[in-house]
Amino acid sequence: MKDPRLLVALIYLLACGVSACGEDEVPEIAGSSWGVRVETVDGVRRMVNTPPESGPQPTLVAEEELRVGTAEGLGPASFGLIRELAVLPNGRFAVADGQAQEVRLFDPDGRHLRTFGGEGAGPGELSGMQGVQVGPDGMLRVPEALNARLTVFHPDSGFVTTFPFRLYTSSGAGPWAAAVDSAGRTLVASSGQYGEGRFWEMVRVYDAAMRQIDSIPYREYTDLARRALEGDDDDFPGAWRIDLGNGGWTFAQVPFYSRPHEVLTPTGEFWSTAEGQVELEIARWTPSGDTTLILTSLRPSEPVTPSERDSAMTELRAQLSERVPNLPNLDASRVPATKPPLHGLSLDDDGRLWVRLTDPTTDSTVYDVFSGEGRHAETVRLPFRVDRFVSPVVRGDSLWAVVADDLDVQYVIRAVLRLPPDQSP
Repeated sequence: MKDPRLLVALIYLLACGVSACGEDEVPEIAGSSWGVRVETVDGVRRMVNTPPESGPQPTLVAEEELRVGTAEGLGPASFGLIRELAVLPNGRFAVADGQAQEVRLFDPDGRHLRTFGGEGAGPGELSGMQGVQVGPDGMLRVPEALNARLTVFHPDSGFVTTFPFRLYTSSGAGPWAAAVDSAGRTLVASSGQYGEGRFWEMVRVYDAAMRQIDSIPYREYTDLARRALEGDDDDFPGAWRIDLGNGGWTFAQVPFYSRPHEVLTPTGEFWSTAEGQVELEIARWTPSGDTTLILTSLRPSEPVTPSERDSAMTELRAQLSERVPNLPNLDASRVPATKPPLHGLSLDDDGRLWVRLTDPTTDSTVYDVFSGEGRHAETVRLPFRVDRFVSPVVRGDSLWAVVADDLDVQYVIRAVLRLPPDQSP
């Protein structure tokens, strides 16, 4: 494993106190029947959200109004590997296709307007593209890992310029983790050497010309990488380290073990969860190490049944047996008794936190949405399977998402968020 950052996906450590020193009831917010109370935990505000006794129910549902994509043909609506979506203010949307190394622009009715990029290293060509983002100037910004640059396209006239930009990421399937703050600076969740012989997770800060003006380290992983090479499973309770028999090794994830998730905000803060969680707890914190808010949801945990555990272990052993000559014993007792409380984090245009509750293999997708203050605001049900690597884009009551059918063909959908039929006026 050449990039130690891959190890960090197995164990994001989050330290916080557990002693409450006071609590207050706060009023419910419009649209939510959940109860919310405020506690103070070691001087940090904690918002404890409790679902109604009747159980959490959707307060918004998605009604699909546009679908772009096709299972046949080679046209612009045939997607190979969508890495990210970007929505322009006028309703046009850009699709970053990592397989074709193209950014395709569509109008609000789903008609293809133009395509930018194509594999290569020349001006306007792309290689190792990790997504697409609309900058504060309305330009489309595309980070390229293999060309070590950021390419800028005007949505109407095409290629504008490039900036040298090294993308420090191990992501092979999803977009870069970046945000633009109110001053127009680009914040990128990154990693790399910080200090002699030491490696850290960090936020790199770039000006409008993508010149790095700061780096803020927040999590060191030097010793974690060393222990992984030594094969100490105690450091990785969510995975088995498996010898491949040829001098190499790999990690196999423990089924149903809760993975860490995080999202970077335009203010330079993170929302994140720790690995191994049973109940949903999300901390908002600054790279300097200050926890500014803790959000807790008391939504009931879903148990892992014995048949689900056995089925998952059987499937995992079958997958590993194809490439591991002498498969070691995988201790099934490490499988948790409950399913993960979440499967992803993202933000909408109002800065609200969207917490994905459903496994990416299910046919529908459910989110609990929390305000920036940590209060439950909505429960949203989408009648389609949202891609696990590409977060939905939410603008008001409109939502754009990448979905897949039973053959894993990707589509881009736009949906309107409405009250459920039984709540409609």
